[in-house]
Amino acid sequence: MSLFDLSGPESIETIPFPAEKDGLASYILHRKPVLLEGVREALPFTRDWNYEFFRQALKSIRIQRKSEDGIYHYLGFERIPISDFNQVMETTHDGYALEPLKGRGVSEDLPPGIAVDLPAFVPESGFRVSNLYIGPGKNKSLLHYDETHSLLMMLEGRKRFILFSPDQSDYMYPYSPFSLRALLENRVVDSKIDCENPDLSHHPKLRMAKGLTGWLEEGQALFIPAGTWHFIEAEGRNVSVNYFWLQNRFKDWMQQPLLNFWLKRRAIDVLDQLRKVKHKLSTV
Repeated sequence: MSLFDLSGPESIETIPFPAEKDGLASYILHRKPVLLEGVREALPFTRDWNYEFFRQALKSIRIQRKSEDGIYHYLGFERIPISDFNQVMETTHDGYALEPLKGRGVSEDLPPGIAVDLPAFVPESGFRVSNLYIGPGKNKSLLHYDETHSLLMMLEGRKRFILFSPDQSDYMYPYSPFSLRALLENRVVDSKIDCENPDLSHHPKLRMAKGLTGWLEEGQALFIPAGTWHFIEAEGRNVSVNYFWLQNRFKDWMQQPLLNFWLKRRAIDVLDQLRKVKHKLSTV
């Protein structure tokens, strides 16, 4: 079996891309995923954005290599010339690009002509980062959640997804926020489940999980609420841009899996303080 076999009877709702500030308010409040139609019409700056556009516009790009399990873990990035990345895309397929376009981590090498506007429903105060993702195909993520809301916009190609609501966290076999190894490897938001070959003998509660599946097609966007577990796999060459923004209520932080994330952040803060103390002692 695969993780997609855990699809429940419900189908994901599709609505026009909201133009109003409160256009996603109900979905955010109830932490309900939704597909949005009409990305290019709603955000005109994306109209010409595809792989060829970025291949011509960028001088270099930040990529990661596959790990031994074939997954991109969002660790160990390197910056390479765009011509080298094109070789990866055309031949080895051993690389997946993640390039910040707005917010945290934007490279000085990013051309000034590539500008990202926020949709009306993404608050400037809560905005964190907008990333460009480019993959050769069959690139997939781990089953994980984010502490922020996410909007993933498909600009070329298509991706298949399965989502599990936050109230199914107990079935997702997350890493403990008190696991030192998970903290050091940044794995607390990940599931221990092998998405390609789920082992129900080791993870029996997974049988009770009911996912929401669908395809994210070119010109669509997928809203993934904070704390929603998700696994996404691209079919062929793909280009997408996302937004991450923080807009959680206190009530959301007190429920799983966001409570685990809050505890993780506190543990990381403690580890950072211990490192600073150790450094000061070693210099005395």
